[in-house]
Amino acid sequence: MKILPAAIVIGAAMFVGGLAIAADEPYFHAGWKMLGAQAFQGQQHAQDRAQQLYYYNQMPATPPAPSVPPKSKDDAKEIIAGIRKDLADSNKALEKLKAEVAKNKDAVALIESIKKHNAKAHEHCGMAEEFCMKHEGESVEGADCCADMYNELEAAKADTTKLLKLLKIDKLEPPKKSAPAKK
Repeated sequence: MKILPAAIVIGAAMFVGGLAIAADEPYFHAGWKMLGAQAFQGQQHAQDRAQQLYYYNQMPATPPAPSVPPKSKDDAKEIIAGIRKDLADSNKALEKLKAEVAKNKDAVALIESIKKHNAKAHEHCGMAEEFCMKHEGESVEGADCCADMYNELEAAKADTTKLLKLLKIDKLEPPKKSAPAKK
């Protein structure tokens, strides 16, 4: 009879000790995987749109064929608005992740570096928007601005990859295939 209470006390102590160890483990939080994926995805989408804007600026103002619609400033505005939204989403995820890993100085430094790259890309958005609204034809300056934006986002993605490795965050796995419906 005396063994049972002792076993319960020992089991409880081990359970509480295990929780304390798990709480101190800096890579324990399951939501980090989602935040890392959101930050990376925002940067990827922004970079894809920057590439679109780069080639948009190289299109002639007048269409080469009647079946091709004319170049519109609204198209450029839409692409730039998408880049800004993607950067904002990425920064929001980085802020949440930064709050979670505030004790890890290397992770915080990488997050700050990523946010600086995102800020530079955001500056390029402003320059690209200003340029696209003033000019309608092919433009080297607009293309250069978009290339700089693309390269900033590439640097941000490289830092994000380092951050994910540092925090031991795996990329999200693709969803599993659902079982075929039974007839």
